[in-house]
Amino acid sequence: MMMPANYSVIAENEMSYVNGGANFIDAIGAVTAPIWTVDNVKTFNTNLVTIIGNKFLGGFVNNTLGTIFSGNCTWGDVKSIPGTLVGASKFKSGNIGDGIATILGNAAAIYNLGTASVTNKASSAAISYAEGKTGYYDAKGNLIGYTQSF
Repeated sequence: MMMPANYSVIAENEMSYVNGGANFIDAIGAVTAPIWTVDNVKTFNTNLVTIIGNKFLGGFVNNTLGTIFSGNCTWGDVKSIPGTLVGASKFKSGNIGDGIATILGNAAAIYNLGTASVTNKASSAAISYAEGKTGYYDAKGNLIGYTQSF
């Protein structure tokens, strides 16, 4: 087979060196590829979403159900819930990254609510009576709320 004088035959796996060599991401991939499987990547991603969702879960529940069941909720409060969930105030102030993080964090919180069971505390609830107040206590005797009688 006749080739031009300036032509050299190079194996396909050596072509990256002709194009400048491997970059950092390629080097990390070469080291971790034998270790990480598809199952490892899925577990890593699920754990990451769960951790982020756990961070945002309390705020998400307070900003939605906490607002609606607060006892003094107005229609304006209900209409403001979507803006709170998408971080509208952060976008308005120019904090685009924080706004995007709020959206993703609340989406992760929704994922957590859809994939895990919530603890039911009904078995530990108790009612006690004291001087015009009805207290609600948990199983350890800690006051978790009360109503005032008039």
